[in-house]
Amino acid sequence: MQYIEVTELAGVRSAIIRFRSRGTALVFELYPMIHLAEPAFYEEVTARLRASCDLVIAEGVRGSTATRALTRSYRSLGGHERLGLVVQDIDFDTLGVPVICPDMSGAEFDDRWRRLPLRERAPLAALVPAYVAGMRLLGTRRFLARYMQLEDLPGDDEETELWTDDLVLHQRDRLLIDALTRLHHARAGRTEPFTAGILYGAAHMRAVTTALMDLGYRPAGSQWLTVFSLDDPGAA
Repeated sequence: MQYIEVTELAGVRSAIIRFRSRGTALVFELYPMIHLAEPAFYEEVTARLRASCDLVIAEGVRGSTATRALTRSYRSLGGHERLGLVVQDIDFDTLGVPVICPDMSGAEFDDRWRRLPLRERAPLAALVPAYVAGMRLLGTRRFLARYMQLEDLPGDDEETELWTDDLVLHQRDRLLIDALTRLHHARAGRTEPFTAGILYGAAHMRAVTTALMDLGYRPAGSQWLTVFSLDDPGAA
């Protein structure tokens, strides 16, 4: 199962995947997000959430100093003329459906970040600014897309897991899975249709898929949305 596809013809695409179970009218709809994209991608995601979802389960660590540092690499590229991409900014207040965020609080994330050894945190202070400077000067959409392709099973060419992954990915996955499990049990036995949209970064979707399948859900259709093409609109 592919979450993010990268091809020469279609560019970077995200698969919106529906999961159903015979035992419930509850449907989960996965939205694997890339946090830097063409504006049209976020507009289409917003329209779909508004039209098809009864509840949105959204990612978001609010008010965290550490996450601002970790996300600087893409936030600083939003609006860059050559790339023509924007940072994810979906206005939940306009969706017209309830939105819940089972993510860590900013204070909780910062506290756990500070507990990591300094030798593991310090490289970011040098690497992130250097990456941002290089991307703003010479970066291209093709460079950004190089490692975006993502499937449900790790590929042989995937990089070794980073030391930050337990905090940034796995601990937050567990919070998300707990929320999905509670929703599943709360809706068990009900017959009225109910769709929950899961709006999280694509890297979280492997854990989501495993959890849903353990609960008896299976993929029941998907549709591709273009995140961005590979051509730089602002290139000379």
